[in-house]
Amino acid sequence: MAGGHRFGGDWTDLKLDVLQKYLGFFTSALRNKNFDLYYIDAFAGSGGRLIDRLVENQPFLFGAEARLEQVYVPGSARIALETSPPFQQIILVERHEGRFAALTDLCAEYPDIRARTQRGEANAAIIELCRSTPWLKTSRNRAGVRAVMFLDPYGMSVEFETLREIAATQAIDVWYLFPLSGVYRQAARSGRNLTPDKRAAITRILGTPEWESAFYGQDNRSNDLFASLDDVGGSMDMRRTADVQAIETYVKKRLDSIFPHVSNPLRLKRKDGTPLFSLFFAVSSPNPKAIGLARKVATHILDSGSSSQVRPRK
Repeated sequence: MAGGHRFGGDWTDLKLDVLQKYLGFFTSALRNKNFDLYYIDAFAGSGGRLIDRLVENQPFLFGAEARLEQVYVPGSARIALETSPPFQQIILVERHEGRFAALTDLCAEYPDIRARTQRGEANAAIIELCRSTPWLKTSRNRAGVRAVMFLDPYGMSVEFETLREIAATQAIDVWYLFPLSGVYRQAARSGRNLTPDKRAAITRILGTPEWESAFYGQDNRSNDLFASLDDVGGSMDMRRTADVQAIETYVKKRLDSIFPHVSNPLRLKRKDGTPLFSLFFAVSSPNPKAIGLARKVATHILDSGSSSQVRPRK
């Protein structure tokens, strides 16, 4: 079995449960629609992860003894490879050398599945794939292509311009694990602590510098009469007024600007309630029937995910 690496928590099981349910729906609903069905994983990792699970040994005279056992848990790549009905093509992108090697070994376990591994930077790989794939039906390409893409980035890796390319295909359903806590941390409470690097990172992921006026209220300036003398460029010290909910709402607004449909996200949290990610679902097809069906199914899956506790996979 292909090796895994350590990451994630209970929220990882929740996002994978959502993905697994949608992939099963997608291939079942479209298998007789004369499309080639693709699954694209832009940050595929190693195909699985390792977790420590508490198990009980056989009971002794004075009771059972518990111990930690290392367990392999399937990741998104293996879930896609095991989806039934199967995809016609699975494309797995990973930059890390060791994880890429594990992906290659994983695909070898499924010789009957057309799976392609690609090592490289995710944004560049996605853009090249979006521009080179024959998405639409033509006289030469009678089938056309429909795809599900899973964006589970390392940090704030997905650029908004990459999302524009995905939306322009009009053929991809996207599950995007947006790094909510990353943006929240980069958007410092005090505007004075917004370094050029932090500004650039947030602008890159949201596709516009206008987030700054949305996150920092214009009427929330420092009361220090001499503050402007200390500010580089004469800018006043602004305080961030946007909380987690406001930031998440703004992200959805940005996605709405390029995708025909974006579902309300599922917020993933630590056990203590700390927000980590927002799991968005977006449809790039402008077809009302396609949007209606995908929205109905995705909303049901997201709603069930928000109200359930998903246990680690066995």
